[in-house]
Amino acid sequence: MPWRQQSNFRPPEKANTVERVVAVLCYLTAGLAGIIYIIISRSSYQAPFFRFHFLQSVIIGILALLLSWAQGAFGMVAAAPFKMFFDWLNTMMPNTGGMIANGILWTFGMIFTAFSLLPIYGAIMAALGKLAEIPFISNVVRQQM
Repeated sequence: MPWRQQSNFRPPEKANTVERVVAVLCYLTAGLAGIIYIIISRSSYQAPFFRFHFLQSVIIGILALLLSWAQGAFGMVAAAPFKMFFDWLNTMMPNTGGMIANGILWTFGMIFTAFSLLPIYGAIMAALGKLAEIPFISNVVRQQM
């Protein structure tokens, strides 16, 4: 599979309870709990298990924020130029323009909903002590480690 490229990353042997709890909290707070843990621990070395989940949760949080902004921008600003087209389409075929606009917004909503499930998946895998394999995102995280 293209997202499973080889790297120097070695999976951790066994994660302790503190690392698991902090990794779960990282997914639930988009990485904020990890930053607090790094500051409190005052250690330059962080376990690979924690670093993997911390970086992945930050990337997912940033992507979720960008996707949310894109959804809001399309719903409020980007749909306005299409209003003339939808109005014209409504004169030809009643209710078609509104159906197309609703379909586009529904698609954004479904993508956002599916993407919002990734932190839950990551938190469950972190609680189990495993690495959450998310296509493309996990590969980027491994390259940064």
